Amino acid sequence: MQLQSPIHEQRENIEKQIEVLTNEMTRLKRVNRNWDAGLTITTIILTLFITILSNVNTVKENDRRIITNIIGGVIVAIQSLNNAFPVKQRAGSYRLLQAQAGNLLLDVRHVESLEELHNIEVCLFQLQTEAAKVEM
Repeated sequence: MQLQSPIHEQRENIEKQIEVLTNEMTRLKRVNRNWDAGLTITTIILTLFITILSNVNTVKENDRRIITNIIGGVIVAIQSLNNAFPVKQRAGSYRLLQAQAGNLLLDVRHVESLEELHNIEVCLFQLQTEAAKVEM
């Protein structure tokens, strides 16, 4: 039976924590990117619909105004939502954190001293703090 060294056990523990952080950043990046794309595509489609509606003569003028006003209100609401919840910026922040966690994961796999391992643990804590700030 072979005993593992304390540095090896600590390295594995930190590596698992980094992998969990990386996976969470990947998931959150994907969610925010998809929301951003969905909101953008919806806005474009609604804008095109208003443009087409304004050029169709088979719809009564009063009905056209009502529909245009409703769709315009939805577009404004989407833009306000995008300002209140900056999903595009969050996706970028998560992408950056994901890359930093990936670099940290590479570093932890090549650690040879407890001091290096401690430095990586400090960096991991800082990344976790930054990830929490993105959610605010």
